[in-house]
Amino acid sequence: MLYSHPDKLLIKHLEEVANNCKNLIEGRTLFIKSKERKQICQDLAFIIGAFHDLGKATSYFQIYLESRGEKIVGPKSHALISALFVKEISKTYLASTALSDFEQQLFTHFTFTAVKRHHGNLDDFEAEMYIETKHTELQDQIQVFDESGIQNIIEYFNSALKLDYSFQGFKKYISSKAYLKDMPEFYDNNIAFGEFEELPISTKIEYFYFHQLLFGGLLLSDKRDVILEEERNTTKPIIDENIVTTFRENRGYNSPKTALDRQKNKAYQSALDNLDNVFSKEKHLYSITLPTGLGKTITSFAVAWKMRTILNLPNQRLIITIPFTSIIDQNFQVYEEILATRDTNILLKHHHLSEPLYKINDEEFNPDKSQFLIETWQSEVVVTTFVQLLNSIFSNDKSLLMKLPNLANAIIILDEIQTVSYEHWQLIKNVFEVLGEIYNCYFILMSATQPLIFLPEKEIIEIVPNYEEYFQFFNRTKLINRAKTKISLDDFSQEVLNYHEENPQKDILVILNTKKHSKKLFENIRKIIDSETVDIYYLSTLITPFERKEIIKRIKQDSSKTKIVISTQLIEAGVDISVDTVFRAIAPIDSIIQAAGRSNRYDEKAHQGEVYLYDIKEMDKANGMIYGAALLLKTQNVLKNIEEVEENEYLNLIKNYFIEIRKQSDSRLSEYLENIAKLEFAKLGQFSLIEESKTESVFLQLNSKAVEVWNQFDEIYSNESLDSRGKKQVFSKIKSTFYDYVINVQIPRDKRSIVFDDDSKPHGFYLSTLENPTECYSYDSEDFTQNTGYQEVNLLSY
Repeated sequence: MLYSHPDKLLIKHLEEVANNCKNLIEGRTLFIKSKERKQICQDLAFIIGAFHDLGKATSYFQIYLESRGEKIVGPKSHALISALFVKEISKTYLASTALSDFEQQLFTHFTFTAVKRHHGNLDDFEAEMYIETKHTELQDQIQVFDESGIQNIIEYFNSALKLDYSFQGFKKYISSKAYLKDMPEFYDNNIAFGEFEELPISTKIEYFYFHQLLFGGLLLSDKRDVILEEERNTTKPIIDENIVTTFRENRGYNSPKTALDRQKNKAYQSALDNLDNVFSKEKHLYSITLPTGLGKTITSFAVAWKMRTILNLPNQRLIITIPFTSIIDQNFQVYEEILATRDTNILLKHHHLSEPLYKINDEEFNPDKSQFLIETWQSEVVVTTFVQLLNSIFSNDKSLLMKLPNLANAIIILDEIQTVSYEHWQLIKNVFEVLGEIYNCYFILMSATQPLIFLPEKEIIEIVPNYEEYFQFFNRTKLINRAKTKISLDDFSQEVLNYHEENPQKDILVILNTKKHSKKLFENIRKIIDSETVDIYYLSTLITPFERKEIIKRIKQDSSKTKIVISTQLIEAGVDISVDTVFRAIAPIDSIIQAAGRSNRYDEKAHQGEVYLYDIKEMDKANGMIYGAALLLKTQNVLKNIEEVEENEYLNLIKNYFIEIRKQSDSRLSEYLENIAKLEFAKLGQFSLIEESKTESVFLQLNSKAVEVWNQFDEIYSNESLDSRGKKQVFSKIKSTFYDYVINVQIPRDKRSIVFDDDSKPHGFYLSTLENPTECYSYDSEDFTQNTGYQEVNLLSY
């Protein structure tokens, strides 16, 4: 008897994975242009699943398995020889289809790479074709197969596929060493210099994601069979189509009492009504454009839910993506209230700090099952980050690609889409257009400052009718442009102080572009401001998330004292606060408008909010590094003839700015788009939505809770009875709380490490203890004017 895993017959595992692969394709509306193409995809998926572990039928692997990994008598690897078998049987199958010779060869080799890498990450397609270093191993393995057992397996699946292929034919292929020549020749003659090179970019993208669907489908199906076992066929939950209507009625949102509430209600209802006019199953790109504070979270959910009802597709997920983890929790709470559930198969939160706990009816799944179900988005509604979505679409990582098949039939909301750098516009535009069609998924791009990634009404359909009217309705703020001449940071500090002196009752928010300058400004102002009458706060990533949450909570609380908040741009997107006046250092237009959204946010002030824009000398170099000189120049050009502009004119600024940015984007050549076009999987895998910088992590024991969670962390990672995977699983339960007390400090370019008063790094973290806090961190639990976070200090004693 041949086994795939301890106590599991090989043929049973192959059959289950094959059926999983087949059902995964069958249950999704794919390749809508061609039914034959979907059938071919379905059959190839079945073939891949049926034979992906065929290499386990060697005596080498069976002895290794029987001994529970203790006895190795020869090569136990099985993926490569299985992949070669899949390639050859796929070639036989594809010969009976109406595909061109080129597509037959291409898809044959796609099945090879999918199986070859089902235990690892994809290399570039060219590199995958060269396997001469494995030649001796393959010749050895082909001689030690259980030929009778394997032929029975092949014949079992031959009957399902109506094929006639034998193990002896495959053995001859391996013994002839033809694989050393035929795969490199295919790449050179067909990919590098042949027909593939001449194809339009959209077709290349389609082929690329056809491959990723086969690969991701095998990964998902294989892991599902091993991990889920009895939970394999859990019942799909039934959710009332009218959940959003019920939620709004329960909260009285459908009976507005103020002018703002009436505008929210109008935007909500008009978007839903207009969906009947603009939505089409053949159109996959939509936008929702509404000003800040007009209820985009609920409106977009309702629109997507109605789309879901209209489409009525199997395996249909609503995937809501948000740029920052700091916003997810507040939005997730709204979705919990709408869906009235805590069951993870209905509503799932997934980001790097979320608790990996999957539960249905209060029954918790074990860590392995929970992790698998969460990371592959096995839920009706998934709330996640841009990073999770885009880093999966543009990836070669098997752990990320497993979720790719679950994008098929999905409705995907990208909230605050303006936060995606224009450098990625070309990549997103080209890929989303193709993915929408071949995966039959639907994208909704949402923002108050809608970027011009897609041309309105030509490439993308706006759902909110006459959305410009809503921007005309609001006149909560006005932008006052003082950035035509430069000003020093000291003089800027004085401007803020003068304004406060003249307007002592007004809350002020100051946003600068760097931690260094924001901190200096804070220190300048706190020397002069009377903390008895004014609460002054500092916000940046130099202070812990624990402090940032507490400060934002205090800012939002009613108080008799005026508030002055000095912050970096972290406060702009999704942080729900409202002040009277904003001072903003020069930045791209969309950032300026987002900053304006923190002033008189709910039109609750007795006066119009003011947004002052300045160009600070000391920040010139940093501004260019953060935003790019080109974006700042375009901003200056848009603003050059403007002294003041009312909020009801902001939309024109946004449109003019993004027209210029679109030109910039169109002139760029996306290296990642080139990687896709050349099937360079590994190079594409270097994509990162967030540019990484070299940092070191510091854990701050600011209170007894921080001490407790550190001690738990230390106990976990000092436990020698746990392997690294076990430690990670246990830590995941406290991870979110743990990272509330962590900051990541950038290492200066001319240094190898950050400044700290203790060089020891237990478990990789610099540690500041509650009893003996570091001199490099300024914190006072009572006096928030002292809370400026990490600082470099001279620790030398003489």
